[in-house]
Amino acid sequence: MNRTYSLLDKASGLLVFCALLVVNYLSVRRLSAEATNPLSFVVGNAGRVYAQAGPGNLAAIDANGGSVLWNFHDENLRVFTKAAFSSSALYVAATKANSNSELIKLDIVTGKTDWRVPFVSLGGNASPVLCGAEVLLPDYWRRTVSAFNAKTGGNDWKTDSLPFLFLFPPAILDDNALFLVADRVDPENKQQLVSVSCVDGHLGKALPVRVDGVSRTPVLLYKESVILSGYERGQGTSFHAVRASNGETLWSKSIPDEVTRFTPIIEDNLLVSGAASLWFIDLEHGKVAFRESLPKPSVPVAVADGLVFFSRGDRIVEARELPTGKLRWRMKLEGKISSNIAVAGKHIYVKTGADRLAELSMAGEVDRYVQIGGWRRR
Repeated sequence: MNRTYSLLDKASGLLVFCALLVVNYLSVRRLSAEATNPLSFVVGNAGRVYAQAGPGNLAAIDANGGSVLWNFHDENLRVFTKAAFSSSALYVAATKANSNSELIKLDIVTGKTDWRVPFVSLGGNASPVLCGAEVLLPDYWRRTVSAFNAKTGGNDWKTDSLPFLFLFPPAILDDNALFLVADRVDPENKQQLVSVSCVDGHLGKALPVRVDGVSRTPVLLYKESVILSGYERGQGTSFHAVRASNGETLWSKSIPDEVTRFTPIIEDNLLVSGAASLWFIDLEHGKVAFRESLPKPSVPVAVADGLVFFSRGDRIVEARELPTGKLRWRMKLEGKISSNIAVAGKHIYVKTGADRLAELSMAGEVDRYVQIGGWRRR
């Protein structure tokens, strides 16, 4: 049976107390903007681009012609997360004006709703992850995970009864999810890599690991190793390469004064990310191959054709070569950048303002601006 709770409900005092304990550890040292001002996501998938076009409106755009294929709209919804995709559907979570949220399955061709299920405490940029036949979604405050059946939307299992804080998102290996977890009683000092069966939620192999501070990025896989990150105020970001078979630390690298807020990308042997700086880490040796400070933190970057695309300030998109960091091109857009950068087909996409999508060629020319807002489903 699905139960929903509101943090404003006086009868849920015990839940509020437990949530505050978790917040004390996981939220005090986070940038508050991550919880209260989630990104507007743009995602490319199979020749289409999906983007939020104002509160409660999600649009699908043809990457070839720029036409809007469909819009999903619900005036009760506010912010959509990044979507997860199967061959026939997309799964996206959305916040409401109150503390409740929803997980929604949409037909990838028509945008029509297959199912919608309520969810609680969807905060930050906690996007769903597809693992086998299950859609994994985290409870932001309690640091637990629920698995919803991708076909029916039924809640198949939860991690509430386990003595761990689940740090989302995991790496996916077949029908298993590899999570970084922390002990509820001693989260700073007792952390593990845990394999969880996406079929039934049962725990598999567990390896003790150590991450400095709060983990801020997903579990990433590189060859036979796992890449983990941590952030400590005053120390910056640190990355750790851990052998997947036994938890042995292969290398660690500190990037002082850097807050890695978004998902780094693995491209060949490089870890590519952008926040206060654009930087590449050589994953074989853990050395910084390139780093350049930015005047303003970049939105999440994209990589394609040997180039990394990132924002410089509010209106400029730049392309740099991998692994040298050499400038390939720079383009100033008409409006302020309001999303991550995404690649679909041979184009680069980024939102400008509330409901306009800029489409750039790989050579850095703006091909068109696509209006994606203002439409309502009847």
